[in-house]
Amino acid sequence: MKNNLRVTHYATNFSKTSETFIYDYVTELEAQGVRVSVVTHNRYNTQSRPFEPVYIVDLPSRWHPVRLFHRIRLGNSEASFWPQARSQLRNKIAEIDPQLIHTHFRPMAAMLHPVARSLDIPLVAHFHNGGTVSSLVPDSYWEDQYDALFDSASALIGVSTHICDKLRQLGAPDEKIRLLHGGIRLSKFDYDPPGPRFDGETVQCLHVGRLVEKKAPLDLLRAFHVARQHVGDDVDLHLTIAGDGPMREDVEALIAELELSAQVQCLGNVPHDRVVDLMRKSHLYTQHCKTASDGDEEGQGITFVEASATGLPIITTRHNGIPDVVKDGETGFLVSEGDVEDMGEKIGYLALHPEKWPSFSETGRSRVEEHFDLTKQTRKLISIYEDIV
Repeated sequence: MKNNLRVTHYATNFSKTSETFIYDYVTELEAQGVRVSVVTHNRYNTQSRPFEPVYIVDLPSRWHPVRLFHRIRLGNSEASFWPQARSQLRNKIAEIDPQLIHTHFRPMAAMLHPVARSLDIPLVAHFHNGGTVSSLVPDSYWEDQYDALFDSASALIGVSTHICDKLRQLGAPDEKIRLLHGGIRLSKFDYDPPGPRFDGETVQCLHVGRLVEKKAPLDLLRAFHVARQHVGDDVDLHLTIAGDGPMREDVEALIAELELSAQVQCLGNVPHDRVVDLMRKSHLYTQHCKTASDGDEEGQGITFVEASATGLPIITTRHNGIPDVVKDGETGFLVSEGDVEDMGEKIGYLALHPEKWPSFSETGRSRVEEHFDLTKQTRKLISIYEDIV
């Protein structure tokens, strides 16, 4: 597929382990004929995620006198580097000369849109999680930033129905809002439903994700404890937690308190290839997402797409974009945020009824193929670009 589009993607980081989705879109756009470049401030995983051209624009240090001046003047530390960064980014983007700029996450879109406007280049703002949409509102400074961004941007992409609705609530013009689910490379996720590998005794649950408040690992452990009581001696229920983060000590302490050390394994961070392997060795995918105390939320949750692609039934919460992926009673079960009793009962029910797995597995894989295939989603993204350009 050939086209003449020249698009620059801008993100603070490229490409962190937790931000596979940006790398996947950039490389798939290139595969589909778009001339893609990336502007960033920090480059990660250059060996495992090779891509060129990537342009690194250094940010002023936190204690740079000019940045300190702007921090005092603006009264907002997050935006204190913007004036200097805008000048440097304008020079670099003018040199690259793209037809369109695609920004990732709310702060970078708010920071860059005046640069795009000054260069007369259309800008697409991509909102990947709910926290970046709403956690700083109401706040007069950020309300002004959102108003300016919504007026300036050519398109506002939300990865979930929930995020698109939030953009509308904040005053974004409906005609600029685009729903674009995150996609995965299906070739990396062979359909491997858990039914055939079930030995009739041990049911393995899996959680993949950072140990942070919005992914609620403590609620998951409490739900797992309920599930263990629910199944009794009929099933040997186990849980593997893949991921690390600020709540690691709390997680380990609760495992000990609930006397689950023999049933719960914490692996810490694992490479993505290992995640795929863990899914192929598990029977159920379990994660309890909820809104954090600071308003941060999960986005669409790409791991749920990956789990469904491999054929895992999912037990999780009605949170942000997750219901776009997990269909209650069809590909898994959804419970209310914080309802550990209900989640535990749902985990226990599926552990005791493996005959329910095949239907969930087949429907989950079909939904991923139809709605979350990276190749198809990238074609939709290119259509958005073409409409704008």
